[in-house]
Amino acid sequence: MVDKIAVTGMRFYGYHGALPEEKKIGQRFFVDVWLSVDLYGAGTSDSLSQTINYAKIYGLVRDVVEGPSFKLIEAVAEKVAKVLLNAFPRAEVCHVRVVKPDPPIAGHYDSVSVEIERRRSSVYIGLGSNVGDRALFLKRALEKMDAAANITVVRCSSIYETDPYGPVQQDDFLNMAVLVETLLPPMALLMEIQQIEAELQRKREIHWGPRTIDLDILLYNQDAIDMEKLSVPHPEIARRAFVLRPLFEIAPHLVVPGVNRSVTDLWQNLDQKGGVRLWKANNGEGEFGLFVN
Repeated sequence: MVDKIAVTGMRFYGYHGALPEEKKIGQRFFVDVWLSVDLYGAGTSDSLSQTINYAKIYGLVRDVVEGPSFKLIEAVAEKVAKVLLNAFPRAEVCHVRVVKPDPPIAGHYDSVSVEIERRRSSVYIGLGSNVGDRALFLKRALEKMDAAANITVVRCSSIYETDPYGPVQQDDFLNMAVLVETLLPPMALLMEIQQIEAELQRKREIHWGPRTIDLDILLYNQDAIDMEKLSVPHPEIARRAFVLRPLFEIAPHLVVPGVNRSVTDLWQNLDQKGGVRLWKANNGEGEFGLFVN
């Protein structure tokens, strides 16, 4: 997106810093903000309802910078981005620059600053359980994700019962796929869902073994991510029926990056479609459309 709203050169007095005198005496902070937002509607309608209130941007940034102190300006920038993206659903990306013009360090320099960019991301996550009350573990995982800071569950597939994958003898799984919206970058999201797994007694003792809950990041926007602890799209996404069938239900036209084929194409041309059975249809009733309270 190329459309942007910028509010730059904002000047505040705050009490952020690692040194005691910074928290006691305070100092100046300059902040620049750019929000990526579709401005076509505002430009053609000349309506304030189609854009973002610049005064509100200023007020929210002021509340952060002049509010409770942080040790690092990195934390100030992170808080500003989070507040703005939560306040303005129209904004897809938030770029923040925080400047300390008078830091307490010796030497000749103009200033010190940090710049960050945070965006609203669409992420598909696969869920699976084959230990204990499988449906309850899926429900608890969904609840914990939806309650987590900066994660919102947007859409859920039906629940499918699937044959276990791999060489380990074990009970059948319940699997599903969900679309979440998040402000978290990929590794932070991974850490969040791994914490949820731990809270639901997930144990990593046997590779491909039984588990109370398994949460896998399948797709993160259209990004290709290759890190030591995270590969996205999920490396096995094109070969696993228990992943493709629920994903096909909620995102049939989604193109899988790297593979460059739609979910529909992958599912329809998958050789091994067996072992996946509808267990509970998402009919839109109850919590997440699956669990009637």
